[in-house]
Amino acid sequence: MTKFVKTARLAGIMVALLASMALEFRAARPENGVREGQAVATELGANVSATTYWFAESDGWHVVTTMDIVVGMEGVDERHAVARFSAVLWPGQAQLISVPYPLGEHQQVLRIRRLGDRIEIARVPGSSV
Repeated sequence: MTKFVKTARLAGIMVALLASMALEFRAARPENGVREGQAVATELGANVSATTYWFAESDGWHVVTTMDIVVGMEGVDERHAVARFSAVLWPGQAQLISVPYPLGEHQQVLRIRRLGDRIEIARVPGSSV
């Protein structure tokens, strides 16, 4: 019975991983731009998430990203560090936002770029040490 539970749990993890990869791929496709005012949530790791939206102004498109970094998730001392990033993007410009990562793991990078008349938000691979 224990072996069945472990196998079922592993299968569930694999399905979730494949689903998130499919969503990430769809989000990165050029025809899937983000509408003005639409909030997009992106997981950048087990303890980091980002919410991004944009709005048009006369000086360019303002992109705002708020990151929530959770520290101490395992215990009762869970704390949140929140950081807010903003940029004004013109066509062809991009913004990269990354978070600290443990040695030996791949860095998670959020790429926000303006492609003509749309904004694209995607998680892209960063460096690894």
